Amino acid sequence: MSITRQKFCYLVVLNKKFLTLFASDLLLQIEQVLSQVGIRTFFTSVSGY
Repeated sequence: MSITRQKFCYLVVLNKKFLTLFASDLLLQIEQVLSQVGIRTFFTSVSGY
């Protein structure tokens, strides 16, 4: 595998991990805001929070 391809694969893995963490954090924040205004979400049972 070339160095360029290795860097690209590494970057994709980092992006996937970052985006997964970012999306999870964002979803949790949305759930908290909705619960504060009295709206229940179905995400709590799916995400495990």
